[in-house]
Amino acid sequence: MARRATTAKRRKAAPKKSNRKKTAPKKKSGGIGRLMLGGAFVAGTLSAIIAVGSMLELDRASDEFGRSADQIAPDYSLAEPEPTPMLRKDYQLAENAPARGRTGYLVGGNSDNQGDGAQGSTDKITTPQSKPPVTGSDILPGDSGSDRDAGVNLAPGNISPVDQNVPWRKFAALTPDTGNKPVIAIVIDDAGLDQPRTARTLKLPGPITIAYLPYARDLQPQVNAARAAGHEVMLHMPMEPSSASVDPGPHALLSSYDRQTILNEMTWMLDRFDGYVGVNNHMGSKFTSDPERMRIVMEVMKSRGLMFLDSRTSAASVGYSTANQLGVPAITRDIFIDDADDAEKIADMLSRTERVAAKQGFAIAIGHPRDLTLAALHKWIPEILAKGFVLVPITDVLRRASQHATG
Repeated sequence: MARRATTAKRRKAAPKKSNRKKTAPKKKSGGIGRLMLGGAFVAGTLSAIIAVGSMLELDRASDEFGRSADQIAPDYSLAEPEPTPMLRKDYQLAENAPARGRTGYLVGGNSDNQGDGAQGSTDKITTPQSKPPVTGSDILPGDSGSDRDAGVNLAPGNISPVDQNVPWRKFAALTPDTGNKPVIAIVIDDAGLDQPRTARTLKLPGPITIAYLPYARDLQPQVNAARAAGHEVMLHMPMEPSSASVDPGPHALLSSYDRQTILNEMTWMLDRFDGYVGVNNHMGSKFTSDPERMRIVMEVMKSRGLMFLDSRTSAASVGYSTANQLGVPAITRDIFIDDADDAEKIADMLSRTERVAAKQGFAIAIGHPRDLTLAALHKWIPEILAKGFVLVPITDVLRRASQHATG
């Protein structure tokens, strides 16, 4: 039987092998690799910038503190308002007014002449009782030991009778012979308003310099206590800040004032109490930048024999330069201790104060009667004394700075 022919199944042809090599998949260009490389470059650049910035940060910190401090008003609620003439704005000094025997009226006048009208003009100025007897070896020749009444016979090595009539020397606190040791002056601003904290300031190891606001109450007793404790005193003169929303306090000097108004307000403030060596500005970033009005201030400083400490609340301040032009003894602060009421930052600023003093031989640091500041100073002062630094009043640094500038 014949079989039906069947078609044979076709085998699937095997795929032909190609002689061409299989190309590897292309790698993505750029991508994560480049991103990582770019990130590393940016990170390195930022690290370099931060390293350079950290070296400049401390130099900028003090000026930044000054500018921000200028915008912080003290707590006026701590002081009850005083009756007239506390808030008077029309205080006038007659042209033929007699010398009053008050700070600044000693130049060319009779220091025993007491006038009427000025509050506290008959208050006794106490001589520091805690200070050791003045001898030639205890003081810097010609510089210290001036804290006594005019007319007293002077022992060899003390200042001349002529300088006894110059308040910045007459009321200077005693300074021990410091030799070649670096010195530090601590200035406590805004004193007098908060009397309990101001009283605590007096307990700091001294001498320190305490700057009293002229519109505080009971000023002369507070000042007498400070000087009896061996500290030095300044008048903390309010001046106009750059921010119109911040109140510098009554009788502050404003850039809108004419010459006579400035003189009237300065007279009121300068006559509030006795026994101070000079003036430093409270706030004042706007006023201290005005050359014409700062010249009026310096004319008064010169006529009264006072020194000027430029708190430098603005880099544009012309206080120091104007004082130099008119021959007024002047100096500028180096450090703001506590613009930020923060314990860690206060410690950093105190460390910076040490570095500045070690480098240039002296440093001026400004602080305020606040709890954290006072606690830090109570701990820090014994430490720096153990390191070989010496605490001095502001007038001692003024003399050193003047000698440093003149060679």
